[in-house]
Amino acid sequence: MRKAFFIAIAVLVVGIGIAGVRALQTAPTPADPPTPHPTPASLGSLAYALDGDIFVAEWDGSNSVKIADGRPPDEWEDGVLVEEHCGSGEYFADGPIWSPDGRYLAYRHTDCNAPAFQSDVVISDAEGNVVTSFPSGEGSRISWSPDSTRVAVWVRTWTSTWTIGVYGVDGVRQALLTLPGGGVFEPGKIDPVWSPDGRSLLLGRGEIPLDGSTPRPLPWAEPTDPWVTGWALSPDGSRIALVVDRSFVIAEANGSNPQEVSGDWPEMKLPPHWDPVWSPAGDRIAFTPTSRGSTQLRVLDVATGTATLLTEVDASNGLRVIDFSPQGDRILFESFHLDGAGADSLWSVNVDGSDLRRLVAGTAVGDWQTLSPTP
Repeated sequence: MRKAFFIAIAVLVVGIGIAGVRALQTAPTPADPPTPHPTPASLGSLAYALDGDIFVAEWDGSNSVKIADGRPPDEWEDGVLVEEHCGSGEYFADGPIWSPDGRYLAYRHTDCNAPAFQSDVVISDAEGNVVTSFPSGEGSRISWSPDSTRVAVWVRTWTSTWTIGVYGVDGVRQALLTLPGGGVFEPGKIDPVWSPDGRSLLLGRGEIPLDGSTPRPLPWAEPTDPWVTGWALSPDGSRIALVVDRSFVIAEANGSNPQEVSGDWPEMKLPPHWDPVWSPAGDRIAFTPTSRGSTQLRVLDVATGTATLLTEVDASNGLRVIDFSPQGDRILFESFHLDGAGADSLWSVNVDGSDLRRLVAGTAVGDWQTLSPTP
C-alpha cells in the first residue's frame, strides 16, 4: 500500500469535539502502601508493577495486595545497587499482564545474584500462586494468545538469529519461530501480537503463521512503505486503525476502504509504535498524538468520527494509552517524563474527559482485567 493510494482516496474530514480538557498534576505524590485485603476478584481489577513488586488492586488502585515480593531497585547489596543487576527491581512487567480470560497474570522475575542479566517469565494466579516460570532471554513484554493458553516472547539464541518462543501456561515451549529477512519484520524492536484467531503472530508489518507456512507481509503494509508506524486491530479483527506519520486511518483489516481521520492538529505526530487502543465493543479508539508542543490523550467515536480531547501535558512529558475498562467507559493510561527525571504514574479518566484521577504513583506499568470474547 503506497502513500499515493491514501492520497487518492476520498478523505473523510471529521470535526473534533474538545471536552473535559484537564492538565495532569506534575508534582508526584507517594502511592498508598499496600494493606492486607482479600484479592479483588471483580472484573476490572488492576495489576501493576512497582519497586520490584507485583500488586493486584481494585480498578482505582485501592485495596492493593502484593502478590510477588521482590527487591526494589534502590536496595544495596555488597555496595552495589540492585538496579545494576535487576533494572526495575526483582519483579517487573511491561505491557499486558492479565490473560484475556482474567485467570492468570504474566510478569517477569530477575535473578539479582546472577553475574549477567537473566529474566524469567512468571505466570501466576491473582493470589500470586505461581503456575509456571521459564527463562525467556530477551525482551520485556509478554503477549497472551486470545484463548489464554499460550504466551509469545522474544528469544535470542547464541547466534545472530532473532526468534520468538511460544509457551503454554504449563511452561512447555510449543514453538520456536525464526524471523526471516526483510523490512516488514523488526527483530527486538516491536513485540509480537497474536492474530484474533490465534493462528499467527503479527510483528511490525509482517505475519508469521504458527503452522510453519511462509511468513508474509500484512495486507495493509508493504516492505517499501515504512511510514506505517503503529496499528491496532479491532476486537473482532474486522478493522484496523493505522498510524501513518501525521495521519490516522481506519480501514478494513485487508487494507480496503481506508478513511483518514483529520482534525485540528496540523502539527500532529504520533510517536512510532505507540499503538492506538480499541474499546472492548470496538466503538471507540484512544490514542496519544503530539501537537503544538503538547502530548494529548484523545478518544475517537468510530461511528460519528468525532474525537474528544480528554487531557494533555506539556512537551517534556509523555502519555500512552494502556487499556479501556471492561465497560468501555474509562481509559487507563500512563504518564511519564520523557527525560526520565520525574516520577511515572498510572491514571484513569472517563471517555468524556470527566473524573480524571491518579491511580498509582511511581509506576507506569499496569493493566486492567478486561475479559476478551472467546475466539
